[in-house]
Amino acid sequence: MPNVVDLLEEDTDKEKLQEIFDYFEDVSVNADDYLNNVFSITTLEILGNEKHILETAKKYMGPVTTKLQREADLGIGRRV
Repeated sequence: MPNVVDLLEEDTDKEKLQEIFDYFEDVSVNADDYLNNVFSITTLEILGNEKHILETAKKYMGPVTTKLQREADLGIGRRV
């Protein structure tokens, strides 16, 4: 995730970011509950650590990833 956050910080390699977030969406859609929980904790919560990173990430997120990220933030008590 540090590399993904760095890419989001720069927001210059849009193709690579879209590939990454397409993969995240595929995981989100096709994973079972356990994997989605792990994915939410290890990946999606991190995106919400910094507002500007999350705003950039939202440009690349699919609908299921967006929903899971919002739920991850709510789950740890972040206001969304």
